[in-house]
Amino acid sequence: MSDFRLKVFQSVAKNLSFTKASQELFVSQPAITKHIQELEAAYQTRLFDRQGSRISLTDSGKLLLEHCERILEDYKRLEYEMHLLHNEYTGGLKLGASTTIAQYVLPPLLASFIGKFPQVNLSLLNGNSREIEAALQEHRIDLGFVEGVFRLPNIKYTTFLEDELVAVVRTGSRLTVGEEITPEELLHLPLVLRERGSGTLDVFERALQQHNIKLSSLQVLMYLGSTESIKLFLEHTDCLVGIVSIRSITRELYSGQLRVVEIKGMPMLRDFSFAQPQGQESGLAQVFMQFAMHNNNKL
Repeated sequence: MSDFRLKVFQSVAKNLSFTKASQELFVSQPAITKHIQELEAAYQTRLFDRQGSRISLTDSGKLLLEHCERILEDYKRLEYEMHLLHNEYTGGLKLGASTTIAQYVLPPLLASFIGKFPQVNLSLLNGNSREIEAALQEHRIDLGFVEGVFRLPNIKYTTFLEDELVAVVRTGSRLTVGEEITPEELLHLPLVLRERGSGTLDVFERALQQHNIKLSSLQVLMYLGSTESIKLFLEHTDCLVGIVSIRSITRELYSGQLRVVEIKGMPMLRDFSFAQPQGQESGLAQVFMQFAMHNNNKL
């Protein structure tokens, strides 16, 4: 029901590219240009400065973008509440999840949600926790799922699941490490960790600080961008300990490929949380959150 020209403008403004907006909206580039020209004619002002192949927002464009995002969000909320009157849920919901949650928590939940609400079109953006928070602030997603301990003041966080990080090593590794170690022994062990910006590394670093140990003092041989990369790396080396979510290694523990090494007196607990922009909660996002909370005993 919303004015499609506003969606076109928002896409061009966010991408600062007519070509990318065309690809994102599956509309021809001449049509994109036409919609922007119609808006400029309606408001009798230029919305973009054009410098060769590059464009930037004018002051008028910045003002329109500010209102455009609120208007399109209001249209989403209206559509949701109108369908709610008939117990119908329809529309698009853009989700974003940190890597661990996207790989090991959400898939069964997404399958169940689609089965219950087939008229809702879901999309999922995958990245680390900082990237998901950035996507929320840029309005590229409606609802985020993040891990870790750092919180931004303009984002609302709601806990929905607990998790634990553990140290693991390949079963049969030549690395001399027992079933239990002290935090100080981590200083002498070669480690493979998640990358900066990941919730996993945030929690590990915070746990180290409780024992006055700096991340920079550890023997970190490799930072990798996903838990799967860490697990595969461990399978092919004798000399590394990894820090991962206990939820990510169920199969490897069952098959005996990996074993957990307890770090005495250093629990690494964390929450998985919903993340939404403060005061801009999407109706469909609320439906998904309620569904997830109701079904989190299955996760």
